[in-house]
Amino acid sequence: MFKHISATQIPDVSPILSEDYSDIIFRYQSSPESLFDELASYAPQLVDIQYIILHAPLSDRLATVEELGYSGVPKLFAPIDTVSLEAAGILPAQIQPYLDLSGRGILIGFLDSGIDYTLPAFRNIDGTTRIARIWDQTDQSGTAPEGLPYGSEYTDDMLNQALFSGDPLSLVPERDESGHGTSVAGIACGSADAGDDFIGAAPEARIVFVRLKQAKQYLRDYFLIPQGATVYQETDLMLGVRYMVDVSRELRMPLVICISVGTNQGSHTGATPLEEVLTSAQFNTGVYAVAGTGNETGMGHHFQGRLSRVDDFTEVELLVNQETRGFTVEFWADAPELYSIGFTSPLGETIQPVQPRSGTTLEFNFLLEYSRIALTYTIVETLSGAQLALIRFLNPTPGVWRIRVVNKTFVNGVFHLWLPVTDLVDPEIRFYAPNSDVTLVIPSCAASVITVSAYSAYNNSLFIHSGRGYTRNGMVKPNFASPGVDLTAPLPGGRYTSLTGSCAASALTAGAVALLAEAGLRQEQPRYFTTQEIVSLFLRGAERNSSYIYPNPEWGYGTMNVYGIFESFLRS
Repeated sequence: MFKHISATQIPDVSPILSEDYSDIIFRYQSSPESLFDELASYAPQLVDIQYIILHAPLSDRLATVEELGYSGVPKLFAPIDTVSLEAAGILPAQIQPYLDLSGRGILIGFLDSGIDYTLPAFRNIDGTTRIARIWDQTDQSGTAPEGLPYGSEYTDDMLNQALFSGDPLSLVPERDESGHGTSVAGIACGSADAGDDFIGAAPEARIVFVRLKQAKQYLRDYFLIPQGATVYQETDLMLGVRYMVDVSRELRMPLVICISVGTNQGSHTGATPLEEVLTSAQFNTGVYAVAGTGNETGMGHHFQGRLSRVDDFTEVELLVNQETRGFTVEFWADAPELYSIGFTSPLGETIQPVQPRSGTTLEFNFLLEYSRIALTYTIVETLSGAQLALIRFLNPTPGVWRIRVVNKTFVNGVFHLWLPVTDLVDPEIRFYAPNSDVTLVIPSCAASVITVSAYSAYNNSLFIHSGRGYTRNGMVKPNFASPGVDLTAPLPGGRYTSLTGSCAASALTAGAVALLAEAGLRQEQPRYFTTQEIVSLFLRGAERNSSYIYPNPEWGYGTMNVYGIFESFLRS
């Protein structure tokens, strides 16, 4: 697949940053030492025991699904957002004299837009920082982390020097232009501010922050992302996870990874490179990952169909209510089932269902309009084993499009289609008859990830857009629900706001996980809980409404109650 790159082809700008180079997720099966020698000209970056990131000139045509396979192309992620501490049992766990939990000795990691490190929310009483490390992938002016040749790393010593200099940003130019990362980190572990009645869930935890760079333009173009959208690529997230694990090892501290971004690109079974990296990270004792279910319910981005026999078919209606340069749709179905797909445009032109052939892209032009469709079949997707059809609509005519799905090999007739998550597709594009279940975003589908839906602690109602389970292969997700409506959060510059949605729920839960990890370290014989133990503790402490059957796709096993965990042990 790979050709050697000569020295004259290597650009002045690092291939990791160059818009002239593609980024490739490579899953290896031999020793990394031998691979690094063989692939040295592709600037390989080791992620973990399974994955290496490679970089190739776009002229080598190693950028698309048909050239690399689905798992080899980085997927695109967007931020998932749009009284609670007490309802979640966090405040009682903080103030109960015997427990007195605050996240001491625990590291919480964030992958987001940046952090305003100057805020009191991230400082100790003496004014020093609680931030252990920042890796800013967008800033090339400083020294990159060891083994990661891009971005700038800032240590706690550098941050403290800046904070007491009188002009912090001249020494450490770390900013958060959108405020999203600052707010998420503040909810999880902001220091107490009595004047504004604010405190984070784990106010004494330390912080490691990865400021994600924006995705490359070739990926935006390939996946037809709207102009101006905030979008991150999977490779930077994977390397961010590696960095946080390295820092936690160096500091010898348990690590809670808070995931506040999500995507609909993937099988929704936990089988994506990022989800596998999060799983392998937890082979290290004391590493936990938390993700929200996303905010996709009610957005019309998921369709589930069921056919009854071979050659049975249905037409899935897709509304395109505005001019758009294009969008993608992903079709997924489990083996051994097989499906053919065809199309009818709003003007009535029809493309008959095409027999699936793996690894090829078929392009269709319409005679009476400028619309084009590129259809790429993958009969056996590498990580999930499922059938995938990636459909790219280019310059589609506004109106009702029909996707004809025909069963060719029948077992149960179930298939799914997903549009991209909100903000990565134009807002007037949706399925005519969407399904609200299986609206979890990735990486919340992974078994190893602690997954939470969002609800309002003010009226005990589920947040209207909170993503719903289960996963496509029937795994119980979410694990439980966490407060995620109108949570107080800091903003850059020292102001406060309220944050609602999946990112708020995942941040609060990340802080709660830090409290449990701290409780483990403070036992008479200190210990690291496993992820499964942490999940089981949350389930034992969760509150359940007698009107519901548990587990269920909206609430999982109930609503989070950290103090209830300790009460459950007293009762037993």
